[in-house]
Amino acid sequence: MNLDKVLIIAEAGSNWKCGTIEEDFKQSKKLIDVAKESGADVVKFQTYKPETVYVKDAGNSDYLSKYGIEDKINDIFEHLSMPYELIPKLSEYCKEKNIMFMSTPFSVQDVDAVDPFVEIHKVASFEINHVRLLEQIFRKRKPVIISTGASTYEEIDFVVNMAKKNNAEFSLLQCTSKYPCDISELNLGIIPKLSKKYNVISGLSDHSVDPIIGPVVAVSLGAKIIEKHFTLKRTLPGPDHPFALEPSELKSMVKAIRNTEKAIGSDKKIVFPVEEDLHRFAKRSIQAIIDIKKGDILVEGKNFEVLRPGNKTRGLEPRFLDKIEGKKSSADILAGDGITSYE
Repeated sequence: MNLDKVLIIAEAGSNWKCGTIEEDFKQSKKLIDVAKESGADVVKFQTYKPETVYVKDAGNSDYLSKYGIEDKINDIFEHLSMPYELIPKLSEYCKEKNIMFMSTPFSVQDVDAVDPFVEIHKVASFEINHVRLLEQIFRKRKPVIISTGASTYEEIDFVVNMAKKNNAEFSLLQCTSKYPCDISELNLGIIPKLSKKYNVISGLSDHSVDPIIGPVVAVSLGAKIIEKHFTLKRTLPGPDHPFALEPSELKSMVKAIRNTEKAIGSDKKIVFPVEEDLHRFAKRSIQAIIDIKKGDILVEGKNFEVLRPGNKTRGLEPRFLDKIEGKKSSADILAGDGITSYE
């Protein structure tokens, strides 16, 4: 996956769900509009059927109960399951808005449902060991982004080896599987290690509520993909709203990422065009301190010094001091002007 800039994924998660199928589609379009207006590159949803995720009677989630959601996890997934017929509609609306559509699949059937409509597949953190899902995704011969929340290097090795055996193009995202995740739990130092260890593009799937710190630090460490949940309003009912960014925060995050990219620049160390005026004006050089005649012996402290030239003619670099000392001036030089030649 060749990226000339950070790929910013606005994760809608389950925040599209609000009522009837018509209401859901309307809310989904609002989310797509927000993602586009924020400057994000991608808007991502999730596609699953409840019977292919959890076992029957899986019970209640302690995590969700913190937000007053006491329903059984099977019922929650049943409620938030996206109908397959909604996928092409969302894809088409994304095309109209000129933003990339993605949807994370959770089963072999889900992969087949979303594949015609996505350019990139996504593997959620808890699916990193889902062999059949991975096999089906890799068969599609499209780039794959793999989240690594709650995973060990042994587990990452497994999916990486599987990807390589299938000649899959893939990238890895650091992720802490806590919702929300505290800044101190982001563990962003893993990002460059993932990239180096597996020789891939790495990035961050960020579950913290702060729109700036995680993404900016991640990009500074080399992240080329940032994924962040967003919502229309954090107080809306549902499991993904409480830790998601609101529209203004999403826009701030995108702006911060783009400014960070600008600030990082390149690894070239040159005199940049914006520095040229001051480089000529204020960088020290070898300058005459009195009028010097052609043939005069050049002596530091007597007829020249290392000074900032200002608007005078700029002389040789101070690294040539030893070569100039005791030599003859090859030209008449006015006081203040630079010494540019000797014999």
